[in-house]
Amino acid sequence: MRSAARKKSALLATATALLAIAAPLAAGTTASAASVSTWDKVAQCEASGNWSINTGNGYYGGLQISMSTWRAFGGTDYASRPDLATKQQQILTGEKILAGQGQGAWPSCGPAAGLGADHADPYPSGPTYPSPASLADGTLVKSPNGPAVKVMIKGAGVPVAGSDVTPDHYDLGKIVLVEDSAFNGLPSAPPAGTVVHDQAGGADRYVVIDGAALKIGGQDWTADGYNTRPDMGVPTAWLQAAVQRTVSNGRVVMDQTGSDPARYVMVNGTAVHISAAEWSANGYDQRSLMGVPTSWLAAATAKQLVNGTVVKDAANPTVYVMAGGKAVALTYADFTGLGYDKRPLEVIPGEWLASAAAKAVPADGTMLLAQGDPTVWLVTGGKKRAMTEAEFGPGKADFANVVSVPAALIAALPTV
Repeated sequence: MRSAARKKSALLATATALLAIAAPLAAGTTASAASVSTWDKVAQCEASGNWSINTGNGYYGGLQISMSTWRAFGGTDYASRPDLATKQQQILTGEKILAGQGQGAWPSCGPAAGLGADHADPYPSGPTYPSPASLADGTLVKSPNGPAVKVMIKGAGVPVAGSDVTPDHYDLGKIVLVEDSAFNGLPSAPPAGTVVHDQAGGADRYVVIDGAALKIGGQDWTADGYNTRPDMGVPTAWLQAAVQRTVSNGRVVMDQTGSDPARYVMVNGTAVHISAAEWSANGYDQRSLMGVPTSWLAAATAKQLVNGTVVKDAANPTVYVMAGGKAVALTYADFTGLGYDKRPLEVIPGEWLASAAAKAVPADGTMLLAQGDPTVWLVTGGKKRAMTEAEFGPGKADFANVVSVPAALIAALPTV
């Protein structure tokens, strides 16, 4: 409500603002703060609760502040007029007016809302939390808004499962609260090259690459120089899961000792050899190169590429599907008809692919299926044998491991 007394007060706002610091008003008529709910009452009385109102009467916004008052108390730092400022900005400016003029700046609505009796801070500052980056390795952290707990390892927040607390000796009484966004933004795995072990104990050591934990062999520990790196304990549950993960496809790796000049690219857990000619021609030299444990690399190079992996080389349009170590060429009809167009297409070194395509037959134990034929064929001794329904089930063959291939490949195999 705008009374004559209030208008007079508003006209004197500039002078009052200048005097406010040097000569505070009497304690009975001033207040330095008020809660948002009280300011809402003032706005309801002054402007029917409309914080954007501008009726052309010379007073603006929810608190009906004149332009002279708005300018005098710094409101133009927020917006050119009160009605163009946010509710919070109007209240913050109102706080300054209240401190300088008292509730009399709103002669009718101020006292009616109890503005002079309310001394609450409308926007109290929240608690401040430390940056996770400032915390030591091994510090337990959590957000104030959730139950999840993480342990800081080299700038990452590695999740701590409930089952880890006792065996891993984590003291939940020493948890440090960090800001919610900072907590949620923490990487979930230590950076590549970090050496880790099970926090609960054990002799095994691992190196983290792309969130996967690669086991370091006994001879690799010193020969590969891992013994010179900090050895970090990580939650048991996280480590168990990380051991099962594979290094990201496309990651280029080498023997950590540096004594072997060979380079490899990772594809679905297999280390595929990169020839010298393809190293720069295919752009592998532009990728980050990561050293891995010698024994782990030997196993990864010997590992058969996962059945059903769809591959091609950079210089050839032909697409292949991997079946028992053999790269089986696909026509476009095969590519779409067998559903391989729905799978990721991995680009791999051409020399390795040519060698895989030259293999006569898939490895023994490979299960094959042709489109339109319900029979599953098992490769054995370079021949094929029809499998029975009884051979599938729990503890037996898994249909998920059957590879769909062109009918011509199966037809070319002699029957046992």
